[in-house]
Amino acid sequence: MKPRLKFIYAPMNSGKSLLLIANAYGLQERGVQFLAMKSAIDDRNNLTTISSRCGLSRDCVLIKTDTDVFDVVKNHHAHVIGGLRQILVDEAQFLSEKQIDQLSDVVDKLGIDVTCYGLRTDFQSHLFPGSKRLFELADEIGEVESSCSCGDKTIINARIDQNGMIVTDGSQIEIGGEDKYITLCRKCWKKAIENQKQGNLFAE
Repeated sequence: MKPRLKFIYAPMNSGKSLLLIANAYGLQERGVQFLAMKSAIDDRNNLTTISSRCGLSRDCVLIKTDTDVFDVVKNHHAHVIGGLRQILVDEAQFLSEKQIDQLSDVVDKLGIDVTCYGLRTDFQSHLFPGSKRLFELADEIGEVESSCSCGDKTIINARIDQNGMIVTDGSQIEIGGEDKYITLCRKCWKKAIENQKQGNLFAE
């Protein structure tokens, strides 16, 4: 099978990083040479580590805003016996469109599979630039589903303030975990915002 660019997306707290770490472990067990990478914008944990909420972690290479991802991978590829066969990228939504293009070049010019893990949309339900470009270029797209408290599929990464109120304005990127975000289905997200506007915070 020809090398492919893959995008696996899901809401926050749905196990994306754990899935990447499990994938890395499987590659390591089979002796497949790979490189794990993540956006440096997510600085919640050790910068050079991809961490999951269950406590598992994996060392990685950082992708800064000015990193040429193709050059970094090409350099590692040249110094690994037999060359790299897989690139795993966490927090891919934070990459620039140009960096996603560079990852596509890793696939097309170096013949290395690339799998990106990340969010689809921000707290206002708008696509991140990196995610948008992945939807445009990826050979394969997969979704990790999770459920809202009502039972429907979660698709909204809702930002909350210190009082648990839904935040609807602000910068697109604000790093945080369960202290700043909750995942909701579209209907519950809209209902929560409407209830806040009406002052009816406990409406069903």
